[in-house]
Amino acid sequence: MSDTAIKRPAGVTIVGILTAILGVINIVFGVWMLMYWLGIKLGTLFEGQTVFWLLFNGFLAVVMGLIYFWLTQLTFAGSQTAQVLISVFAVINIVFGFFHFDSGGAAQIVINLIVVLIVNTHKAKLWFSQTA
Repeated sequence: MSDTAIKRPAGVTIVGILTAILGVINIVFGVWMLMYWLGIKLGTLFEGQTVFWLLFNGFLAVVMGLIYFWLTQLTFAGSQTAQVLISVFAVINIVFGFFHFDSGGAAQIVINLIVVLIVNTHKAKLWFSQTA
């Protein structure tokens, strides 16, 4: 990195905020699934799901939420690791968006495509080249 400080692009800030929001949503839904498994039923969203489904998806959602918080921290620090992982997760979300295109998948595809484009702009690449 040179002696001049690199200013974080607005798009990177937006992606960082979106990543933090995803972390909160994942943890809330993960805890909600685990509570449902424990018999604490707050609604009927997970009615009829197997114990394995609730445990697996609840645990996975909490872990993904923690990963998203970690990615948020790396994003604001200018880590190249964050750029790569955010791009990978966004591309995976684009692919999965095609599986439920008629029920929100189209929006998922568009949002994640924008995220991929934002984190791969020239200014964003400069920002993410600050740390490994």
